[in-house]
Amino acid sequence: MYSFDRFIIDFFRLFDCFISNKYITEDNRFIRDRKMTQKEYTAFILSQRSCTSYIETIRFFTIWLKNDFKTISSQRIGKQRMFIDPKVFIDMYECFIDELYSKFSGFSKFRGYVIGACDGSIVDLPNVTLTREEFPVNDENLLKEKRIRARVSCILDVHSKHILTAKIVETTINEIDLAIEHLENLKQRLDITKLITIYDRGYPSIELMVKTIDLNSKFLIRLPKNIFRHQIQQMKTNDEIIKINLTNIRLSHFDDEKLKEKARKMGRLEIRIALVDIGKDEPEILATNLTTEEFSTEDLKELYKKRWAVETGFDRLKNLIEIEDFSGIRRPIIEQDFYAHIFVYNLAITIKNHAENNITRTPRNKEEKIVYQSNFAKITGNIYLFFFDIIFGSQTKREQIIDFITKEASKELTQYKENQYENKERKAPDVNNKHPGNKKKTH
Repeated sequence: MYSFDRFIIDFFRLFDCFISNKYITEDNRFIRDRKMTQKEYTAFILSQRSCTSYIETIRFFTIWLKNDFKTISSQRIGKQRMFIDPKVFIDMYECFIDELYSKFSGFSKFRGYVIGACDGSIVDLPNVTLTREEFPVNDENLLKEKRIRARVSCILDVHSKHILTAKIVETTINEIDLAIEHLENLKQRLDITKLITIYDRGYPSIELMVKTIDLNSKFLIRLPKNIFRHQIQQMKTNDEIIKINLTNIRLSHFDDEKLKEKARKMGRLEIRIALVDIGKDEPEILATNLTTEEFSTEDLKELYKKRWAVETGFDRLKNLIEIEDFSGIRRPIIEQDFYAHIFVYNLAITIKNHAENNITRTPRNKEEKIVYQSNFAKITGNIYLFFFDIIFGSQTKREQIIDFITKEASKELTQYKENQYENKERKAPDVNNKHPGNKKKTH
């Protein structure tokens, strides 16, 4: 039976597919006999472990490449990295996901749907002038005072926990535009007619709803209290179809002119509104294009709760993968680091899922609904330790490494009670705590 570990081994066997001239941004680069090849630079970017540039260089060039007591300057590596297109790592993680979901056709389905959660977060960038110019902020007068930040956005599969699509951009680009871009991206790669995307209150966009319907896909959006207030007040039950007139004022917020014209011809938008009780003072408002035949009101409530998985995903990216530890200040290097981290995250999640398929432990108290899971931090740490041999080693060596990491992931399992994390909100980190437990280095 074809398994996750076999899939990973086969994927790295074809790693050289990503060593191509199309990923070089300038002609006549990486063709002469240099200290490091294009493949070695690509592997170097993937295998960085949030150490200083000097230590990363010594570890990779001197130790892994076996250049005993010789070195290469980190400045030289940084200069050569500028000729590698970050798209190599985008194609790498997208190919990994696309192959995974095609090889395992029934993988991560819920009533025939893949359930995705879309969300964004803000990350800190190196606070230097050059980075500030390449990742501009809104207020030009505050450039020198504000920290330099970027917006990251993704759609994450709430069941498998894989990141299906991701993007890092300047904060001047809004989350709605990124969500639409994610859908356009997935349309080219997966069957989005069998995708339900869940959004929180930051995405109450008519354009996003119309776009999703136009793509024949599904959405579930938690609305703020002031959206469609008049139509919702006229509802006689807690689950009804409401009609939204697509007026010129509403259409003026559309960025896509073709979509705007389609919406104008539609005249009005019919969406389902469900008022659900999640234990707060007022019911939450969920908007969707799922029918009552597919999902009842209670089903929508349970479906929305699954959105919490994307919060866990961002927590892992920031605190375990450490996506904010960028190894350079130029935009191409920042993008290389980010998309390489997305690939590592998806690789670790795949190994995690594989390890958990073999968990046999059960709680002592049979009445408690305890979920056991493998340690993501341990998996990530081992991936970085063995990355060089995973990429450059023999087939037998890869098999031994993946088997070792999987077995280690099955030890010292973490546990939590079922539904423990539902209905929680993302908390800001305590900046006064210099030693939080979740910030210990894992790799």
